[in-house]
Amino acid sequence: MLALDIELDSQPTSRRQNAYDTILSAIVFGDLAPGSRLDEKSLASRLGIGIAGVRDALFRLALERLVVRQPRTGTIVAGLDVQELQDVYEARILIECQSARIAALRADAQDLEILSKLTDEYLAIVELRDFRKLFKLDQIFHRAIARSTKNRILEQHVVVLHNNASRFWYAGAVARLEQEDWIKSRQSHVDVVDRMRARDARGAEKAMRECVGQFPGFVDYYVSNTEAYGLK
Repeated sequence: MLALDIELDSQPTSRRQNAYDTILSAIVFGDLAPGSRLDEKSLASRLGIGIAGVRDALFRLALERLVVRQPRTGTIVAGLDVQELQDVYEARILIECQSARIAALRADAQDLEILSKLTDEYLAIVELRDFRKLFKLDQIFHRAIARSTKNRILEQHVVVLHNNASRFWYAGAVARLEQEDWIKSRQSHVDVVDRMRARDARGAEKAMRECVGQFPGFVDYYVSNTEAYGLK
C-alpha cells in the first residue's frame, strides 16, 4: 500500500469531503488565487463537484480562515498575510510540539507503522517534483501524529494549522528549495518518528520543533518579498 493510499478514517470518503479536499488543494496551490471571488455555481462547474458540496466546503474553509465571507461581496480566497504567517508558525510550535510529546507516550504499533511508511515515500515524491502529492503526504503525516495522541481536539487543530501553513509553503518555499533541503526536511520527519518509537517524549517534542522550525526562515523571506508574493 502506498503511503498516500492510507486512510486514517474508518468511514469511506464522502462526496462533501471530496469537494472540500478539491477546493482546499486549489487554494493551497494557487489555482484559486488569493483575493479572488468565489461563485458557488461557477466553482461547482469548474471543479466538477456538486453545489451542495461546494457550499459545505466553503463553510468549513471559512471556519479555517482560508476563505473570507463578506456581506454583499460574497466569498473570497483569504490573502497571504505576513502576520498570518507569523501567527500560524507560532501556533504550530505550541500545538504540534506538544502533540508529538503526547504521541510519543500514546502511539500504538499501527500509528508508528503508518508514520514510517509516510517517511519512506517522502524522497521518492520529491524526486518526481510532485508537490501536490507531497502536500497530501505531509498533511497525512502531521495528522497521523496528532491522531496518535488519541485527542480529537488536538487533531482538529493540527489539521487546520497545516492547511494554513501549506499555502505559504507552496507560494514561496517550493521554488527556492534544493534537493539537500528536501533531504533535510525528510530527515526531520524521520527523527520525530524515531523519538516516538523510543517513547522519548522530550525528544519527540524537540524533533518536531526542528521539523516545524524550518518554517521561521520563511517569515523573513516573505517579508523581503512581499510584493512578489502579494503579501500585505
